[in-house]
Amino acid sequence: MKNKILPILYLIDDDKEIRDSLSIFFSIHDYKLIIFESAIDYLNQVSNLDMKGCLISDISMDKMDGLELQRKLNELGCIQPTIFITGHGNVSLAIKAMKLGAFDFIQKPFDPEVLLEKVVLANKVFKDRMIILKNYQTLTKKEILVFDQVVLGLMNKNIAEVLHVSMATIEAHRSKVMKKMKATSLPDLVKMSIHLFR
Repeated sequence: MKNKILPILYLIDDDKEIRDSLSIFFSIHDYKLIIFESAIDYLNQVSNLDMKGCLISDISMDKMDGLELQRKLNELGCIQPTIFITGHGNVSLAIKAMKLGAFDFIQKPFDPEVLLEKVVLANKVFKDRMIILKNYQTLTKKEILVFDQVVLGLMNKNIAEVLHVSMATIEAHRSKVMKKMKATSLPDLVKMSIHLFR
C-alpha cells in the first residue's frame, strides 16, 4: 500500500507552545505541518516550498510582523491563503493585513477546531484560485487586454475605442475570454478577476 500524501500547512509562530500544540492537532487531522519560528525564516525558504498549502502565521512577531509579511508575499506574487493568529490588541493589525490580501484571522485564545474550519475553507479557495490562474494563463495578450477592460465594466463599443480595434474583433475576443475562463456571466468573470488580482 502506498503512503498517503498528506495536505501541507505552513505555520509561523515564535511561541513554542503554540507550535507544539498545533503540530499535534494537525497531525491528528492528517495534515503535514511545516514550522517556522519567524516570518524572515519563512521568506528565506519560500522559493523552495511547494506553495499548495495554507499559511498560518502569528501577526505580532519580532523583526517582521504579519502586516509586513503579507506585503512581502504580495511582492513575491504569492496567491497562497494566509490565516493570521492575533491577540486582542492586534486585531486592527490583522484587519490591515486582510486588506492587503490575507484570507482571515483568528483571535487568541482560539479553539483549534475553528482554525481547522478556516483552513479547510482557505484550501478550497486556493484550489479555485489555482484553476482560475491556469485558465487565465491560456489567454493571449490581446484577450488579456479585453479581459482587463471587461472586468472594469466597459461595454464592447467603449473597449473597441480604448483598444483602437473594431467591435467585431472585441466581440470575438470577449467570447474567447468567457469560454477560456469558463465564466458563465460578467459577474462571474469579475469574481475571477478578484481572485487573480486580490
